[in-house]
Amino acid sequence: MNLSQKRKIWKVKLMDKSLIDLLFMSQKRKDLLLLLKKGGKPIEEITDSLNVTSTGMLPQIKKLKDEHLVLQEDREYRLTPLAEIVVEKMEPLLDTLMVIEENKDYWEDRDLTALPNPFLERLNELKSCFLVKPDPDNIFEPSPIFMENIRKSKEIVFYSSIFHPVFSEIFIANKDYDIKITLVVTRKIWERLKTDFEEELKLCLAREKRRLFISKKEIKIAMLVKTECFMAADFLTSKGIFDQETIIGFEPAALKWTEDLILHYKEQAQEI
Repeated sequence: MNLSQKRKIWKVKLMDKSLIDLLFMSQKRKDLLLLLKKGGKPIEEITDSLNVTSTGMLPQIKKLKDEHLVLQEDREYRLTPLAEIVVEKMEPLLDTLMVIEENKDYWEDRDLTALPNPFLERLNELKSCFLVKPDPDNIFEPSPIFMENIRKSKEIVFYSSIFHPVFSEIFIANKDYDIKITLVVTRKIWERLKTDFEEELKLCLAREKRRLFISKKEIKIAMLVKTECFMAADFLTSKGIFDQETIIGFEPAALKWTEDLILHYKEQAQEI
């Protein structure tokens, strides 16, 4: 490789780093790009929406204009076609970083090896979720917010690799025939259900809206729950411990992510 080629490579790397810095090193620029994704805006609307002054915003707009990411048409600023592509890719990344940053200690200590790559790539869909930790005085009890929402749900999809305390109340002892419940468990949990609740299980499975699936694999996720109104996910720690720290969400994207993941495991399972 000659000197001229090395200089070209160095120049490309420098430009790439400069563009990354431009996009991510200023909150004002990030907020502006995301705002303009919705359409062109005059400076007055930009400053009102972002709660900034025109004096503070105009230099950032100029930097984006210089890099051909923002253009001005009459009094409106809008994204260039290039910027539309960049922002479309940037938003999921920012959302994913937000998911991780909001509960950094939690995600750093979770075993996510059981998550297929497509679901890891969709982790940004959990951006509206929050972490619920167990009450030290009731360490073996599900959280009140979990029980409150599960009890009012009419359509429940449930995956578990642990013998969760809500099994008997939700799936087996629940006599509300109108509630549709689909349960996916590992073979280990199936064997325990048969041993501890043999007769109750037979009555339960005889109901039209109760379905039970046995996973062919031991999947290292403690619990996943999706209903029409909320979702919950318990991931094992990196040491394989179930610590009852639960991710809970109510937004459609989080519900969709959880349902798709449970159905992914259900497709690989055998119905009883």
